[in-house]
Amino acid sequence: MQTFKFQNEKCNDDRLEEWIETAVARGVQHLSVQIEEIEDIEEVDPPYVTQEIYRSNTLVSLYLIGVGIETPDCVVSLPRFKAMHIEDVQHDDDPLIVENIISGCPVLEVLAIIRTTESESLSAVKSLRVRSQTLRSFKILFENWFGGMHYAVEIDAPSLEYMSFRDDNSGVIVVKNLTSLYAIHIDTEFNLGFANYDGNPLGPKDSSKIKTIHDFLEGISGVRHMFISPSTIEILSQYSEFGSIPKFANLYRLNAEFSSSTIQLLPIFLESCPNLKELLLDYGGSKPIELSYVHRCLISTLEFVYINQHFPMDKTGIKLVNYFLENSAVLKELKLNFCGRTFTNKEQEICKNLLTPTKLSRRCQVSIKEPVIIQEHCRALKY
Repeated sequence: MQTFKFQNEKCNDDRLEEWIETAVARGVQHLSVQIEEIEDIEEVDPPYVTQEIYRSNTLVSLYLIGVGIETPDCVVSLPRFKAMHIEDVQHDDDPLIVENIISGCPVLEVLAIIRTTESESLSAVKSLRVRSQTLRSFKILFENWFGGMHYAVEIDAPSLEYMSFRDDNSGVIVVKNLTSLYAIHIDTEFNLGFANYDGNPLGPKDSSKIKTIHDFLEGISGVRHMFISPSTIEILSQYSEFGSIPKFANLYRLNAEFSSSTIQLLPIFLESCPNLKELLLDYGGSKPIELSYVHRCLISTLEFVYINQHFPMDKTGIKLVNYFLENSAVLKELKLNFCGRTFTNKEQEICKNLLTPTKLSRRCQVSIKEPVIIQEHCRALKY
């Protein structure tokens, strides 16, 4: 059997477990079970995947939503298993369950672990360890329902190339041996979201949290393409007052969204990116800003700047654009977009005339274009 796929909004039918067991017994290669909603989830157990799945010689991919998995009662052996997606899956309170499964997958390449439900029964495992020599693509999405310092994530994957890290749940985050990392999408508040909403931003007394953020940045510092969400930028802006941004020596493309309250982080961050070539900047702010420091990448490497401006062109927007035009020695192209409106040719010329006449790079082309897609996902995030 090549493929078994079951998808339904609700299922409390015991026969599903039998169907899964039969599919595994018949040598299924691709197994997909998606249950979007289970009635009375706190009182009714979802259908569970059979233990036989841990000893399959044929299984290549597993896609599970809203079902249960048991702690393996045997040594996991999945010699052909390459891809796994588990979402809102119920399991025993065993901190090693995911690690044990991964350890038996010698050719695993793609892994996605997602937890979006607020049911405590689906959030039992408080420690996630992802250790794999072959993993190339990893997506984690944990929404913050019950987070805290007692939730931890550890990622040790020397072959990992693409990672989407969206974890608002874990207070302890460890990443190491990410020597092959090519692209990363970061959308995390490092479990500081609730504190910030209550008006208590990161402070000097938060030494353990400051170290966690620093070690995370250090662990991904070899990446080449990075997307950073606005919420993460906010946390990093606070962090920069107490901790340093490590060097991202290999980073050539940065996608980030700033506001007038976080724009001061931009020069600090760019200073840590000496070889940056492309900057995609989403900016939403109208308060006065001061950008005076000229960092190394502007002088020697930055070639393309794309700016999405969320407000009409004003002094703030002009200052931001001119900062790059006046200080980027090898800039080839600067694209500017005002989100939410289209300019006539005459209006485009008026805007261009407001910009500095003293471009440092004479070959730089300035254009006002359609919206630049800032939040494009890395290739790894499309699985």
